Amino acid sequence: MTRDPDQPKETRRKTGGSGAIGGGLWTVLERVLSQGTQLVIFVVAARLLSPAEFGVFALVSACAILMLRVSEASWAPYIMSWAGDAKVPRQVVMVSIWSGLALAAAGALGALMLPLLGVDVATSHLVVLFSGWVFLATVSSAQKGMLIWQGGLRASALCEILGDLIGMAVAVAALYAGWGVFALAFGRLAFQATHLTLSFGFTRAAPMRGMRGAALADLWAYTRQSFTARMIANVRLYVATFLIGGFLGPAAVGYYRAAQRLVGSVAEIIGQPALLLAWNLFRRARDAASGTAGFQAVARVFFPALVAISGPVFIWLVLMGEDLIEGLLGPKWLPALPVVAVLALSRGVVSLGVATEPVLSLAGEIRRLPLFSLLFLIATVALTLLAAPFGLMAVAWAQVAVAAVMVGASMFLIQRHGGIDWVDVGTVAWRLIAPMLAGAAMLLWVRDWTIFAGAPPLVRAFAVLVPTAPAYLLALTLALPGLRSQARARLARLRRPVLGA
Repeated sequence: MTRDPDQPKETRRKTGGSGAIGGGLWTVLERVLSQGTQLVIFVVAARLLSPAEFGVFALVSACAILMLRVSEASWAPYIMSWAGDAKVPRQVVMVSIWSGLALAAAGALGALMLPLLGVDVATSHLVVLFSGWVFLATVSSAQKGMLIWQGGLRASALCEILGDLIGMAVAVAALYAGWGVFALAFGRLAFQATHLTLSFGFTRAAPMRGMRGAALADLWAYTRQSFTARMIANVRLYVATFLIGGFLGPAAVGYYRAAQRLVGSVAEIIGQPALLLAWNLFRRARDAASGTAGFQAVARVFFPALVAISGPVFIWLVLMGEDLIEGLLGPKWLPALPVVAVLALSRGVVSLGVATEPVLSLAGEIRRLPLFSLLFLIATVALTLLAAPFGLMAVAWAQVAVAAVMVGASMFLIQRHGGIDWVDVGTVAWRLIAPMLAGAAMLLWVRDWTIFAGAPPLVRAFAVLVPTAPAYLLALTLALPGLRSQARARLARLRRPVLGA
């Protein structure tokens, strides 16, 4: 591999297993803090805004996110999968800058035309703010890809953490100052500006002009294959929001998005670290074996670990959803409770497909994703369109059906093109059923204890984890012999007398 003479020293750091695990822990911490800060904003907004106001913001935000997905294309995945020196990643960052500017300008121009279509001026101004956010977020996405390509999971997490804290402070202050839905846009702008500034400080790699010829053709070829699938997936994610708005109105959108946001906050804590770890672990397996030969060993650990962590979290969300909603949002949002339970089931199912894009991309089969995603977009639109006239619950159950089919097809693609044997993975995963059932039973028993009866709802939702989590971990160690041996070895090291004591 050649080295770009302009590349800063140690621009790309090779990390070993311990480095990936340490970076993964930092990413988990970042996701927890990120969801915590977003939850604070969400809670304050839910208490100060009406469901209809929240619904209007959700519709504008959904449009802006789709604009962002167009703008960021597949710049970050392309950087993360790059196997050469730093020249091309730096050029891709410059491409992201021009892309962000183009989409932001288009969004701002469209916002100025909205009043001519009968849309109120306040909504037009909100769209202008989100257009600026699209530009910042596009470049930030590419920069995050650069950090991960350099092996800087820890640096990436720090950028996100500090950005989240500043964004939360700005949003909450603006909410209490009476800025309404504009406060939420201010918070997003503050987050992206902070993240972008810090990320350039960590990468120390300025954007570079001059991408042309074969390099540009390769970027566009990758983008056509990867972007289409990613865009379709995002359209599928927001189809329900738009259809609910069309059939049931802004208030219904507010309830649905509140449920989706609550479930999403929990899912993000698991999903984003899992996605980044999948990229890192499967990429190292590819590099070590010069192909997909090492994917099976990674999958045999990665997927059971994902189930062991995500399953109990979504079970807790379903069983303690009422306490969470009442404690966080207040009684006026309780109509969203049944939707929370069903969407938690949907996200739990779909989390199993988190490694689809990394595995196919690293296996050189990214071209399989667009058609796969298009078929599920069609299914999602069709099922959601059929369900929307029957209310929120029908829409929620439609997402469960789509998730189940999507995961089944994802597993097929991963097995066929990544060489992963799901029967072998299942020999480990099936042992997790008994511990999860034991944990759920323990949670049902514990939540009725007298000591928790008089506790505030939010306190009770988290306090039940104190006795339940150790019980689940104990059941897990009993069910997995390998985990038992690791625990015994660690205990033996802890008991070993310190030299010189």
